[in-house]
Amino acid sequence: MQILFVHGAGGWVDDQPIIAGLRRRCGLSVTAERYPDDDMSAVAWRGRLARQLRATGPTTILVGHSFGASIALLHAADGSPDVLPAGLVLLAMPDWSPEGWDVPEYAVPAGARPPTGLPIRLHHCRDDDVVPVEHLDLHLRHAPQAHARRHVTGGHQLDGRIAAVADDVMTLATQREE
Repeated sequence: MQILFVHGAGGWVDDQPIIAGLRRRCGLSVTAERYPDDDMSAVAWRGRLARQLRATGPTTILVGHSFGASIALLHAADGSPDVLPAGLVLLAMPDWSPEGWDVPEYAVPAGARPPTGLPIRLHHCRDDDVVPVEHLDLHLRHAPQAHARRHVTGGHQLDGRIAAVADDVMTLATQREE
């Protein structure tokens, strides 16, 4: 069992504390590659994510932050991925639908959903000054099986909330092993 982490847009450096916290608290291997800042297309990021999932396998817990989280959800909802992770833990995820930030390239298509058996945990802080917490409710439409956690504080980087994120990762890892 391992963690595959997908950072936010231009967030490789900013997301290092999240990655370090997951390594420390979960005691699992964390694969965290730097995604391209020069090609922010959904095709480029999803292609890289698909390659990583094929390399790490279906026992991987995928943790995505911000833009990386939305790419992970888009990938899972596509209906055609050849490898899905054992579960998703998505942090401070923007919604790209018309009700959110309205960028069709990144939006989960209307009616598309991740497989119902894929466990999903969503985390968002009410004081996030980058992605409004209201986006969390928009995502529950695309992933009705998701468990959502609204944290009072922690901002966009979930400062002080990594223990709760790690708990969800370990819960999904334990469920997978049973």
